[in-house]
Amino acid sequence: MKQHQPKQRSTRVSRWVYLGAFLIPLIIMCAVFFHLKITPFGKNSPLFSDMGAQYIPILENLRTTLMSGHFHLFSFSLGTGSGLIPLMAYYMISPFNLIVLLFSAAKLPMAVTWILILKISTIGLTMAIFLRNAFTRSGWSLLLFSTAFSLCGFVAMYFYDLMWLDSLIWLPLVVLGMHRIVSRHHYGLYTVSLTATILSNYYMGYMTCIFSVIYFIYLIIEQQPNETPFKTVCKIHWPAVRQFLIGSLLAGGMSMVILIPTAHGMLLTGKSNFFINNYLPTPTFGTEVLAQFGLGGGTYATHLYHAPSLFMGTLMFLLLIVFFVSPKVAAIEKRRAMWVLAIMGLGLLIMLFNTIWHMFQQPAGFPFRNVYFFTFLALVTAYRAWQTHPAQTMNDPQKVLALVWGIGLYAIGYLSAQIIPRIWHYAQPSLNSELYLHSQPAFHLFWVSLGLLLLNTMLLFVSEWRPIRIALMGIVIAGELGANFTIATHGMETGSQAKFERDFNRETATLAKLGATKVTPNLARVDFLHSDIGQAYQGAYAHYNDPVLFNYAGTSSYSSTLIEQARVFQADLGYLSPNARRISAQGYTHLSDTLLGLKYRLYATQPQSANKLNTYAGLGFAVSNDLANLQLTDGNPIINQQHVLAALGGQAQTLSPAKVLNVKTRRATVEDLNNIPSHTPMPGPRYIQTFTIRATATGMLHAYSPSNTMIYSSLRLDNHAAKPFVNGDGSRYMVKLGQHQMGDTIRISYITLEPAAGYSNQFVSMNEAQYLKLVAKLKQQRLHFTKKSGVSWLSGHVTGSRERPWLYLSIPDTPGWTATVNGRPAKIRSMMHAETTTPLQKNYPGMIGVRLQPGRNHVTFSYQAPGLKLGAVISAISAVIFAGLWLATEWRHPRKSLLQAARKY
Repeated sequence: MKQHQPKQRSTRVSRWVYLGAFLIPLIIMCAVFFHLKITPFGKNSPLFSDMGAQYIPILENLRTTLMSGHFHLFSFSLGTGSGLIPLMAYYMISPFNLIVLLFSAAKLPMAVTWILILKISTIGLTMAIFLRNAFTRSGWSLLLFSTAFSLCGFVAMYFYDLMWLDSLIWLPLVVLGMHRIVSRHHYGLYTVSLTATILSNYYMGYMTCIFSVIYFIYLIIEQQPNETPFKTVCKIHWPAVRQFLIGSLLAGGMSMVILIPTAHGMLLTGKSNFFINNYLPTPTFGTEVLAQFGLGGGTYATHLYHAPSLFMGTLMFLLLIVFFVSPKVAAIEKRRAMWVLAIMGLGLLIMLFNTIWHMFQQPAGFPFRNVYFFTFLALVTAYRAWQTHPAQTMNDPQKVLALVWGIGLYAIGYLSAQIIPRIWHYAQPSLNSELYLHSQPAFHLFWVSLGLLLLNTMLLFVSEWRPIRIALMGIVIAGELGANFTIATHGMETGSQAKFERDFNRETATLAKLGATKVTPNLARVDFLHSDIGQAYQGAYAHYNDPVLFNYAGTSSYSSTLIEQARVFQADLGYLSPNARRISAQGYTHLSDTLLGLKYRLYATQPQSANKLNTYAGLGFAVSNDLANLQLTDGNPIINQQHVLAALGGQAQTLSPAKVLNVKTRRATVEDLNNIPSHTPMPGPRYIQTFTIRATATGMLHAYSPSNTMIYSSLRLDNHAAKPFVNGDGSRYMVKLGQHQMGDTIRISYITLEPAAGYSNQFVSMNEAQYLKLVAKLKQQRLHFTKKSGVSWLSGHVTGSRERPWLYLSIPDTPGWTATVNGRPAKIRSMMHAETTTPLQKNYPGMIGVRLQPGRNHVTFSYQAPGLKLGAVISAISAVIFAGLWLATEWRHPRKSLLQAARKY
């Protein structure tokens, strides 16, 4: 019995340590959110950055889907329609997301707060599990290192990107699995945890795979006491190498149910573009990065571009130095640790390697997303230094040397931060260099970091009262991590929870009256660009994901999985699209309403009235060969719409150019500039340009600036403010100038930086009477859906004719759709083609089309996610193989050995 007491005591201590590893980050996070007054600890709501613009809408859509039980792999809420698996793989697949089921939709921001807190706390738990099992130590000092990882600089800067936190939870278990492969030749934990990492978020899972290869090589080399050729190391550890390869392949295989369909979907996004600058071996930062080991290295205001977030606590930074100074660490171990840290550092430093780490694309904001791997390795190295008991094993000169190294590195970092970014911005001015310049920590933080370094040096090298010393260290590091997290939130524009609840409930009720949010959709799109939900946001809110948030079929979207061809198609019609991840409902015309199947347009200012559009001709209708063969061109929405009108059979001058009577230009005054958003770039002199035009038709008047010189937020009509609902400064789109009678004279003024370029501006009037006649003709041959039609299976009847032998269906022509006409398989072809010239000239398919027979036609369309069946088969086979091998190698044989030992005893 006595023989088992130490083990039982160790087990009891481990359990308390695990509990502490979970609770300490939880308490720190609750304290931080209480300070920030974020729900449920205050009135503020986490409606900022991607949290408010993407995660909360997407999680609400997930909640609605799970609560209703109606699940489809295609969604009409994503732009003009998109497969759902890429979005799920990027944003949704995390067991923590099930917490949303415990909250009402209006209180979803509160659910997100708890998801954040629990994820960060679980990071601490898994890190403690790794340290306890990999180093067979269970002391309370583990909590210092587990807490440092759970609240490291990466977490502080990127916590509002929920999907990335799961990878930090699984990383310690993946690494522990590799330790077990080397020590026991058991790959079960490694395979399961790597599979979970990939399934939780394939993007971060890809990075984890790269890291796993690097760390495993380091691990088997580290087993050799002397320098050994790598080929010999592989021979010595061939059983472990074999297990690692098998485990990695099985993890990839079991993930194919997500990876293959996601790959199909992501190839349709704008992320497949290639830029040579991303593959050059150029440095991305200099010695100023050393300042990131100090407190407050970054804030939310600098989240678009900044140095790698390396902060992990001053004690950990000091211990990292101690590892390379301590006489208890062999020189060969120091060299190996230096090499693996250097490899991870080069992955951050060199553009080519950094691009490879980020799935061969440079991030658009939130740079250096792979920095937490470096932090993990640094913490493991620091823990190894801690195990040498530096207070007892280092002499005074060595302790002083460690302190001097720390002071020197901090000094180099903070001084460089005042110089190098300025040189870079001067030598190569760009948006990133300007952002990087302003992201540097203030020099006064050097003195704060220096003070913390001196304090931790005293605590680390004092050997008396060890429990008290660890407690003091814990208080200091908890304070540092909490303070750094709080500093990282500076500039964050939280929203109002009360307003979110009020506006969400009211607007959900408004949409419900139209049937737009029914489980079985009415297969007609809604424009609710002017919803009031934006008032719940303190920062700018562009309403991109309102269709996802309220679960209705719209025309806008914002995600990393946005289909590029659909975005380009809409942009060619005049819709606002600032970049490859965003398409807005702003920029519509009567014609685009018809082409995209808009049935209702709602305004928050008129909640009692739902405007049923008389331009609605159904989600599909018969069209001519001219429309089927039409090519849209980039940057010419007015010309494109004129060509579409002609192809649909519209009369000439249905879209009539307005007559420009006069153009005047003057220098802008300070008063003129008062209403311009501060983030609108306006370098150089500013001018007020005024066009006097005459409407040549009765109907809606639109403007378009091909040269993109119009500052839309300064727009005035007849001396009245006419700024758009969503700020589009810096982008090109069709601007709505209101309803006017033929012959009306309108004065249009705006601020511009290039008045000469303004002469290329285009103004057109839509002849509403003529256009409605065209819509009436289209309605005669519209597609009528049957009641059984859903989301991924559509059925209906349409009349074809010799003049209009094609069915145009307002769904992007993407892989996955199949069709039948009159019971026979029909080939889908693209209705129109779209073009983009930025960043590269490229041609894309348009909308779905099928050939019709003259007379009545019964058509069906069904959607199956491309690659899903193949992925599911590979995953199932891989899971069966893994289960069989696990039972044979890790369960049956060890169990058999234990039974034989028991019989002998």
